[in-house]
Amino acid sequence: MSAEPLDVAIIGAGTAGLSARVEVAQVTDSYRVFDPGPYGTFCARAACMPSKALLHSAHAFHRRHTFETLGILGGEALEVDAARVMEETRKLRDSLVEGVKESMKPWRDTHLVPHAAILEPDGILRAGETRFRALATVIATGSRAVVPDGWRHRLGDLLLTSDDIFELRDLPRRMAVIGLGPVGLELGQALARLGVEVTGFDPEATIGGLTDPDLLERLSRSLSDEVTIVNAAADPVATEDDAIRIKWDGGETEVDRILVAMGRRPNIGALGLETWNVVLDQDGRPDLPDGRLNLPGTRIYFAGDAGTGPALLHEASDEGRLAGYFAARGGDARFDRRTPLRMVFCEPQIALAGATWETLKDRADEIAIGEASFDEAGRTRLQRAPGGGLRIYAEKATARILGAAIVAPEAEHLAHLLALAIERQDDLSALLRMPVYHPTHEEVLRRGLRRALKATAVEATELDAIRCEDAPVDCGAD
Repeated sequence: MSAEPLDVAIIGAGTAGLSARVEVAQVTDSYRVFDPGPYGTFCARAACMPSKALLHSAHAFHRRHTFETLGILGGEALEVDAARVMEETRKLRDSLVEGVKESMKPWRDTHLVPHAAILEPDGILRAGETRFRALATVIATGSRAVVPDGWRHRLGDLLLTSDDIFELRDLPRRMAVIGLGPVGLELGQALARLGVEVTGFDPEATIGGLTDPDLLERLSRSLSDEVTIVNAAADPVATEDDAIRIKWDGGETEVDRILVAMGRRPNIGALGLETWNVVLDQDGRPDLPDGRLNLPGTRIYFAGDAGTGPALLHEASDEGRLAGYFAARGGDARFDRRTPLRMVFCEPQIALAGATWETLKDRADEIAIGEASFDEAGRTRLQRAPGGGLRIYAEKATARILGAAIVAPEAEHLAHLLALAIERQDDLSALLRMPVYHPTHEEVLRRGLRRALKATAVEATELDAIRCEDAPVDCGAD
């Protein structure tokens, strides 16, 4: 059987694959996108978007506790209809998925192959009964949830992942969340705020990807009133009455469902990459050189969750665009990543920009740290919001900003600002020249910047130092 020639084959129609297609289509019409469905991107179907929709409902309901301080009475009598919350979350999710599908219509009938792709010897790609030979191949097959061996067999439908939790028609009374990374933390707090008794398990000391020990302690205290956190590995077993008994070193508890949020694994193991001499590491990922999306000497490009970069939508979109650009032109996909930026939309929010404490701690004597608290800041008090803190990391010798960790209300906005400053290689003085309006969270940022600068070997001019001080009134100084 002959093989249909293609300039570019794109395996996967998620965020990375669709981004690659946009770039490829600007150069050639000789391409196909291979994906058996479901369509709509993982972000829209089961990740970023539905999780934030659920969180929004949870956070809104939780704010009833502050109503009395605002002079609004009766908040404690409000009730949550969990079934309706899940229904509305699915409704919004489905509209987002339909939007993605709608955007595929102009090319779907001519360029989408609705079959899984299998790689065969001699550079052949088979999809259904049709064979193709592509000059370049972009692999953007996404990922799947990691579930320990035997758990699905032991627990059956009592086990959930972020792939299927939004299909729940109602919420259980008790839930265990296994893994307190960003996904587990966001969903765990959302469930707790909607009335579920949540116990979170993670043997790691980190929570939500946060590694700074000072902020971790603050975050743990903030979460402890809502979620029971167990720093241990969990061993779940189904009981005869359709519950789950979870044991760990030091205790046991019983829940109605478990949500497994232990990370994700690339969906590339069944492609047949070994027939194309592609070797995967023990985590099921290709061994790509830093700053590259293709294997040396090949035109096989990896993008999104199928590659080695951070599993974040903006990274997947970047990688897809770049993989498509170079695949269509036959070049090596070399690039510089943007400044790292991560968010967790729990309350208080977690935001990380640039280098983390984990990557800097081994050279702590070279790092200046500026701390500041949001607890008594003017904006925090006006919003009746939970407090928080930030830590800014800079080079002592140059005062160049390296990274920041924030646990605070609306931390996402400060982190974007800091990420831009880090990308521009700004020093602390440059960012301190930014005007700061009152009352805003940027006032707290300025205090942290000021304290970091004082810990460096760089001195601000007397006039700059004066201008960076807080107003001499007692309305939010920490």
